Amino acid sequence: MKAFYNLQRFWPHLLVLLTFLLITFIYFSPVIEGKTLVQPDIVRAKGAATEINKYHEKTGKWPMWTNSMFGGMPSVLVGTDYPNSWGTRLGRFYIQILPEPASFVFLYLIGFYILLIALGSNYWLAFLGAIAFAFGSYNFLNIVAGHNSKVIAIGYLPPIIAGVILAFKGRYWLGGALMGLFLSLHLYGNHIQITYYLLLTLAIYGIYELVYAIREKRLKGYLRAVGVLVISTALAFGSHASRLMTTREYSKESNRGQSELVKNDGQTNKGSMDRDYAFHWSYGKLETL
Repeated sequence: MKAFYNLQRFWPHLLVLLTFLLITFIYFSPVIEGKTLVQPDIVRAKGAATEINKYHEKTGKWPMWTNSMFGGMPSVLVGTDYPNSWGTRLGRFYIQILPEPASFVFLYLIGFYILLIALGSNYWLAFLGAIAFAFGSYNFLNIVAGHNSKVIAIGYLPPIIAGVILAFKGRYWLGGALMGLFLSLHLYGNHIQITYYLLLTLAIYGIYELVYAIREKRLKGYLRAVGVLVISTALAFGSHASRLMTTREYSKESNRGQSELVKNDGQTNKGSMDRDYAFHWSYGKLETL
């Protein structure tokens, strides 16, 4: 009887997921006909990786260098594989289940639904909130432009936050498991800028929880939640260590690192990008919303 009751509680969520799937394929009905979305950034990315992929097809190995960009650069930032990263394997598996861009919107829907359920919303409110988030214009602009890495990174933000919220609510292992799983999938998107925003947001939320934990004298539970989340974060980042470490190594040699050029005033360029360049592609202050 108890098992039947638990199954009954699960049915509304299953119905919501099936409805999400139906909405996604109605909106993206051309994918059923085999049509694809031409994304400018993806077209350029495939062109840049052509030399690397041809070498891999011929030799079975991934080259460490490519001459197709900037007169030559490490190929690991253009196209390669990470066979030891289970997060990468799982991320690719999900993306291949549904045709793009349907898989992206379905990810938006599921992720935000999980967040609202974790916040205590009933499934109807969570259903409507997920649709509002998934079909937000900014998300679709990213898809049309071909910012797939950004789309994937943003899509996994809500369930990561849901895991953190559950951990601070005392559901340590469930929250830690959700946070670790979805953080690893988020890192598969390889959009470090969005990851930076995520960590900044979670740090602010952690301070908020700390203040209330001290006020309500539940510091022990807070520290336990933080401990579980730290372990989950370490495992998630560890599953992408090879990719993150190579990116960090190359960043020192890019325009984000120390420059060997000398300015007109004779001073050595200290490196990193100036403010105007860094904000060149920003949509403005309202983008934060």
